[in-house]
Order: sequence, then structure tokens, then C-alpha cells
Amino acid sequence: SRDYGRKSLPITRQDGAIALPRAPDGHYYVTAEVNGTEIDFLVDTGASDIVLSRKDAARIGFDLDELAFLGSARTANGVVPIAYSRLKTIRLGPYLDQGISVSINGGEMDKSLLGMSYLGRFGRIEIAQDQLILQR
Repeated sequence: SRDYGRKSLPITRQDGAIALPRAPDGHYYVTAEVNGTEIDFLVDTGASDIVLSRKDAARIGFDLDELAFLGSARTANGVVPIAYSRLKTIRLGPYLDQGISVSINGGEMDKSLLGMSYLGRFGRIEIAQDQLILQR
């Protein structure tokens, strides 16, 4: 995934839905506040969990030396070690959630993934007119 050098802040519509514009590479990116720190995510409906890169996990307060990388995940880059935890908070637009499960990728990863453990909290996910729309 490429970083286009800009924050991808969610747009909250009048009906309360969040709209994310499609990036030039065809993907959807969003900046969410995790444990009080802004983290840039690739929205990934193929990921079961929120998956943090090692760098992002350290930025929000995880001690990488203390994490138990006991799990593994099969990725496009092969099998990587995974540690499991929970987020204190995640805020996307007007929505604040607590205690959501998170995986920390022990391998190399360009960008953290916003997966289904979070996206599943929305009642409706729609792609229309080059926007990804999330609605509760």
C-alpha cells in the first residue's frame, strides 16, 4: 500500500454515516484515533481483526518486548507471528468504542489494517460513488 502523504480523515455526513473517499490506488484509507493517538489505516474487509503494524502498536503504547507473539497469520508476505490484545479506545468520526480486539503483526507491514472486528460494528457498509460509507 502506498502512503499518499496525507491524513485520510473521515467525513461525517448529516445522516451520521461516515464517508471515506477512494484513494488514487483504489483502496480506502482512514485516520482513526486509537488510545488517543492518530493511526492511519487501510480499510480491509478481508482482515478479521484490526491489525497493527509494530510501529503503530508502539506509538499507541504497546511494549513490543512484552508482547507474546503466540499466534500466526497467513498473509500475502507469508506466515507472520501475531500477538493479541485489546484497544482501550478507538474513535472514528463521532463513534467511540472501547475494548475492541486487536492483533499486532510481528512481521513487516506498511500500514495498519482496519478489519472486521471493528467494521462489523457498523450496521451497513456500502460502496457508492467512489466512497466507502459506514453507518450505524
